[in-house]
Amino acid sequence: MRRLVVLYDAHCGFCVRCRKWLQGQPQLVPLELLPAGSAAARARFPTLRQGAAPDELVVVDDAGGVYRESDAWLMCLYALRDYREWSVRLAAPALRPFARAGFEWLSRNRRALSRELRLAPERDVVKTLAPMATGGCDIGRTP
Repeated sequence: MRRLVVLYDAHCGFCVRCRKWLQGQPQLVPLELLPAGSAAARARFPTLRQGAAPDELVVVDDAGGVYRESDAWLMCLYALRDYREWSVRLAAPALRPFARAGFEWLSRNRRALSRELRLAPERDVVKTLAPMATGGCDIGRTP
């Protein structure tokens, strides 16, 4: 595995904060972060079901493997130098159910977290994707 592409929700302030955090971490596997539903994401992955405001984190490896939900979170951690060991631990059979529950909770509550923490989406991306949005974070959107 030489590269991972992370498709994140640019409408979600929590997701945008996670993107920035991922970009700031030392990476063992380079991460390319693309807003899900963007023209670039649709062009790169035309057969991948993507909405402008996705319901889940999606990671695609350079061999075409697609990771969703808790597997996507684990792949993001696996790519990071300081968190690879954690990803391996969390993927172990004894901890995997707890990791899955934690990642599902974060995914399910990310919009509420964005509101409570006042985390703004990417304004330029949101303007581009707004006509396609099916729902997402309201923080930072202009009427």
